[in-house]
Amino acid sequence: MNRINRIGRFLSYLVFQNIAGLIGLGLIRVLFGERGWFPNPAVQDIINPVLKYFLPLLFAYTGGRMIGSHRGGVIASFVMIGMIAGNTSDYSMLMPAMLVGPLTGWIIARTDRWLTDRIPVGLELLCYNVAAGLIGVVLCLFCYAEVTHWFVFGMQGIHGAAKLVLESNYLPWVALAVEPGKVMFLNNVMNHGIFEPLGIQQTKEFGQSVFFLLETNPGPGAGLLLAYYMLLKNKPRDNARSSLLIQFVGGIHEVYFPYALMRPLVIVPLIAAGLAGNWVFVLLHAGLVATPSPGSLIALMLMAPKGMHLPVLGGVLASAAVSFAGCYLVLSWKGGSAFDDPAALATVHHLSEKSEDEVSLKEEPQRKTIRKIYFACDAGMGSSAMGAALLRKKIKQAGLPVEVSNCSVDGIPADADLVISQAMLTARAQEAAPRPEHLSMVSFVDAAFYDGLIDRLRSEGLQGRLDEREIGGSGALFTPDHVLIGAQADDKWQAIRQVGGLLVRLGLVRDNYIDRMIERERVLSTFIGNGVALPHGVGAVDTGILKPGIVIAQYPDGVTFDEGSKAYLLIAVVGGEQQMGLVSRIAFMIENPDTVQALVHAGSPLEMHRRVSAFLQEPASDTIE
Repeated sequence: MNRINRIGRFLSYLVFQNIAGLIGLGLIRVLFGERGWFPNPAVQDIINPVLKYFLPLLFAYTGGRMIGSHRGGVIASFVMIGMIAGNTSDYSMLMPAMLVGPLTGWIIARTDRWLTDRIPVGLELLCYNVAAGLIGVVLCLFCYAEVTHWFVFGMQGIHGAAKLVLESNYLPWVALAVEPGKVMFLNNVMNHGIFEPLGIQQTKEFGQSVFFLLETNPGPGAGLLLAYYMLLKNKPRDNARSSLLIQFVGGIHEVYFPYALMRPLVIVPLIAAGLAGNWVFVLLHAGLVATPSPGSLIALMLMAPKGMHLPVLGGVLASAAVSFAGCYLVLSWKGGSAFDDPAALATVHHLSEKSEDEVSLKEEPQRKTIRKIYFACDAGMGSSAMGAALLRKKIKQAGLPVEVSNCSVDGIPADADLVISQAMLTARAQEAAPRPEHLSMVSFVDAAFYDGLIDRLRSEGLQGRLDEREIGGSGALFTPDHVLIGAQADDKWQAIRQVGGLLVRLGLVRDNYIDRMIERERVLSTFIGNGVALPHGVGAVDTGILKPGIVIAQYPDGVTFDEGSKAYLLIAVVGGEQQMGLVSRIAFMIENPDTVQALVHAGSPLEMHRRVSAFLQEPASDTIE
């Protein structure tokens, strides 16, 4: 079951990265499609190539790149051309693209790994690309001749079953699975992995699809939050009101899941609400032209074709009314006066009721300075983006030097100092990134949580700023933010990507510079001995370099580079015209084994910064010996 969930999350993340293209297609249909506000038959000349070529190739490239880097994405697109050419039916190749892309990327990645120690020095770049090209030709021809036929046969069965469900009026009953699945954080899996591909094909045939409404309907969650709002008092009531606004208008459904989990019996009225909304959608023949992402009322109205706004709105309001009535009864019966007791709501506004030690999920004898905070959610785009935006605003108001971002719970960056996730996802977050500190929260709109965290950061920041004044700043060239302490990587390729990712996040290079770092490593190893590697691109003058800087990543367990040689420090230097001068300073620093060992055992970014600054001739007042 866990493996199925991971596959579903991967596919939903793949779709999330390309959601802008799907929305663009939906807007063209809303405005100029057959049922749009300004019908224009000539627009089909745009829609058809988008459906036949653009979206399948885009999805195939993304899936291939996620597993096999840029070359994996390129070959996946090449293979997908064979699939499209072999498709003589009217079915969209979007679903095959979501499978062919990752599979091709996996084959390319495995081939690259197999070739790593088997090709002569100096021929790496040629051999990798020739091997990838040969794999692309074989897979492309095989898919054209054989695989496409079976994919089309399978899709005929899937769409035939979906059509049968629609015609038999059983479609509303999918709420029995959808509503519990949403509460268990499977909303993205169901929406983008199942309903969206079905909806795209149905829209191609009928101009709209009800599948786009089954999971994205904000009505059930809005009714639940409204019931809580009517029953709660004081601070919890304010939290429920904020959650209602964010869920119904902002479309971030995750904010109501904790409220449902707090009183599990409310799943019954939520299912009833989903059934009611689906029945209204079916009876009124409601549908959308593209997936509304995020699933807010505004997005639903935006993706509704001309004449469909009232049917869509009717289904949403019907489900909200049923949800509110049912949840109000359940909460009144189960809770009653318990809602006046703050302890009964500790899971929703726990930071205001618990001490800081109780909030922390693991004991740390000595907290490090927090400079990077990541909000993590299932897909890394919904509730985590909202939580990061709220905290970022408060941190800016407090004037704290802390960077806040959001990410997927399975893809937490190596430079994270603190990770905040929903309570049900924290175990996964700790497994994905055991090094940083982890905090869990249940409501992403809990003002008390943010206020408590700001107070903690402010108290820690005072000492941090005193320490920085003692050692002197080093400007944008090299600061404590340019350091990774205690990083971990399975191999040198992962380590190089981690270092390159930090270069990108610091604004020193563009994304494509990471690919050139990988290419350079395949041509000739950048391990220089003494436990140090200097990964870099193909030249000092590189259009991917935006500004000079130095990044240092510390790997206490080491990363194998060549024939058992391990690098414990990865130092990336980007500087354009300044690069040779910077490299010479780094070379002087690492020629002493004792200096390298001191850097390998540095316990914090501030200590690493202090030691390195002296060699960079930055204004540091002293150096630890």
